[in-house]
Amino acid sequence: MVAIELIGGLGNQMFQYATARALALSRNEKLLLDRHLFADYELHSYGLNHFNIESAFLEKEETIFEPLRILEKVKAIFSQKKIYHPYIEQDLTYDKELFEFPNKNIFLKGYFQSEKYFIKFKNQLRKDFEIKSPLKKETIDFLKIIEAENSISLHIRRGDYVNNPAANAIHGTCDLNYYHRAIETIKKEIENPVFFIFSDDIDWAKENLKIDHSTHFVDFNDASTNYEDLKLMSNCKHNIIANSSFSWWGAWLNSYKFKIVITPSKWFKTDIHNSKDIIPESWMKI
Repeated sequence: MVAIELIGGLGNQMFQYATARALALSRNEKLLLDRHLFADYELHSYGLNHFNIESAFLEKEETIFEPLRILEKVKAIFSQKKIYHPYIEQDLTYDKELFEFPNKNIFLKGYFQSEKYFIKFKNQLRKDFEIKSPLKKETIDFLKIIEAENSISLHIRRGDYVNNPAANAIHGTCDLNYYHRAIETIKKEIENPVFFIFSDDIDWAKENLKIDHSTHFVDFNDASTNYEDLKLMSNCKHNIIANSSFSWWGAWLNSYKFKIVITPSKWFKTDIHNSKDIIPESWMKI
């Protein structure tokens, strides 16, 4: 049995699910999702329900975690509780030993922000992350434009990266210079690019981001329908992403054969976190 503790925004939840799903598939075991932290989590809500995911949920009252004394194990067995061995991520680098963990019930805690954990099962995950919730008319209309043009998604992450001092100290934001360089890079490679701008601060983007090509600001979604932004991003032919797990997934789910993905070379503002395994090798860092 493989269980995963979910927390964070939609992008983080997708990383956590993808890693746990890959581990469960590799072990041919059942996957359980633990959503309990969202009961007291004010920043984000559980969002995987909008995807083509069918998974049971972990019931905390039926679980118990190692290490246990012998008497505790006996009581757990008699009360029909599942005994889990916790696996706690130590840092943000890829740990191949996760897939060498003994075949016992395992409970994962961490962010697991690397495709190396699940790239082997990318085809299955693309199916899992197909959106099953109905899309707005605006989203459907934009999808038609995106498919018809040399579409470029450009994501600006601000929100808590700006307003929360703790988040800002760790993440920081990509400055306008990064976006201008990314746009110029794209323009050298793509004829008649059409830019689709996504942001959790779309008014700031409209005021500050000036592009001398056809531009659409996607301003009809909010946190409750952010999966529709993800759908639109992933259908663009090319992607300019922020240092954000949300736009990371928009680019990763993009199946265009000749896609160009531009990403900031520095993922974190601080050097405390090692980000070497976050960005896929085929993506362009600037």
